[in-house]
Amino acid sequence: MNATNEISQAKPAPKTIISWPHLVFAVLGFAISIYAIWAHGRVEAGLGTGCPVTNTISCDEVLGSKWGKFFGIPLGYFGAVFWVMVGITAITNSATSLKSAALQRFGIAAVGIASSAFLFYVSEFLIGKICLICLSTHITSLLNFLYSSFALIKARKVATSAENL
Repeated sequence: MNATNEISQAKPAPKTIISWPHLVFAVLGFAISIYAIWAHGRVEAGLGTGCPVTNTISCDEVLGSKWGKFFGIPLGYFGAVFWVMVGITAITNSATSLKSAALQRFGIAAVGIASSAFLFYVSEFLIGKICLICLSTHITSLLNFLYSSFALIKARKVATSAENL
């Protein structure tokens, strides 16, 4: 067999598939996380974030609290890593089943919403203040989780329909 026949018999390369909603959430969440890192640096420098300071809203108090870091690292860095992971799972190829891709995205989103729920609890009930920067991340995480949930339900229905054919 010559090289020309071997090339023509090879399988086509898998096609790249992008989940645009997940990619948009990833970019938005990453941008908010970078802003949170910047704001945390300002708080540590004593400059303030410019976030409204009221009886209930103060990014400075939330970011500057003992809960604003984990192992000495500002939480914004963990958020940035999380949103990069969301972005990575948003890009798959045609060799990955729809159900598998949806399950990966749902798993990452579940970790995100659990983290957001915990951090919201800390902010609201332990610190007693709301950080608008943090709240933006929590809302983005919630939207990512909801979309991931619906996408997983849809992928399961498609997989079940394909099995019944």
